[in-house]
Amino acid sequence: MDSLTLRDEAAAEWLAHIADMLGAEAHGMLTRHPDGSHALISRGHEETAALAYRDHYSRLDPLASLLAVRPAGRALILDTDSHPAYLAQQELMDGYIRPNGIRHVAAAQWQLPDGSLRLLGFQRFAGAAPFSVEQGRELDKLVHHWRIGNAMPPPLGFDDSGTGARRRNCDIAAQLPTPLVVVDAHLSVIWANLAALEESGELWSGLRKHGNRSRSEETLLRPLRQLVLDSLRDRCEAEALIETRAAAGTWVAIASPLIGKPGLALLRLTAVHGQPRGLRARLQRLYRLTAAEAELAAMLTEGDSLERIAEQRQVALETVRAQLKSVFRKTGAHRQGELVSWVVKLARA
Repeated sequence: MDSLTLRDEAAAEWLAHIADMLGAEAHGMLTRHPDGSHALISRGHEETAALAYRDHYSRLDPLASLLAVRPAGRALILDTDSHPAYLAQQELMDGYIRPNGIRHVAAAQWQLPDGSLRLLGFQRFAGAAPFSVEQGRELDKLVHHWRIGNAMPPPLGFDDSGTGARRRNCDIAAQLPTPLVVVDAHLSVIWANLAALEESGELWSGLRKHGNRSRSEETLLRPLRQLVLDSLRDRCEAEALIETRAAAGTWVAIASPLIGKPGLALLRLTAVHGQPRGLRARLQRLYRLTAAEAELAAMLTEGDSLERIAEQRQVALETVRAQLKSVFRKTGAHRQGELVSWVVKLARA
């Protein structure tokens, strides 16, 4: 894509943050200027597809018209294969939407002080779960923070200029109840939100010690360091169940490389404890899961792999995978790590 200005780079970082929060598989921002020109930032699509959208298909996309009747910045959730405005645009559907597998869309737009129109779009592809109403509300909140200037910046202590003179704080991340830390490849903690600072236990204690960890702590943290290295190397989110000693338990760990900050990753850790009685029944009642699907969700939360679950149930692995897809669809989760986090929170409720 075209080279980005500093303002564009900040927007790209914001877009990537929102995409991560929503679990989007692709995202973009189209800016239409008063003089009729327009610019596009796109991630997750082939470059040829992004250029085709910018140069031709953006003019056919009904998204801007649908958003124009909504309050500025208010999110819209839709499915392209069923929305009448998209079905009426046959050229757009046949030439761009269907060939690129764009099925589910979350979007918002607002006008900038210079008169430009900014349109954000977040997509999931065919086969993925649709965006939920709750995620639409989350997008509303994130767009509001962006518009009033509380953009998702590098965490406190990060140096934008190379001199330490320019620092911005993580207004959003700092307030989240989910423990979040930013680490380097050696698991040195660069930043932590309040929820992470309040966490206790051997794993968190070792994580916060930086360079003076004991041999047992280094052993405990080794699989976590490998997860972060995998995430940084592949430049994508990585997740794993981290098995530790009985006292430390099992943890769901998710590492995501920070946009624009090479060598640094955002790390989320969620403890997996023994599940209370009645959890499976609650999963069935709240999400309308079948008994087998609720059992699968609970077993994943207890640290079992899909292969082990299939073996214990004496069913084919493909049967378990099909059940997992059904669980994703009913709960709105789209990754195992996200599903496990939700079930852990439900178990604590």
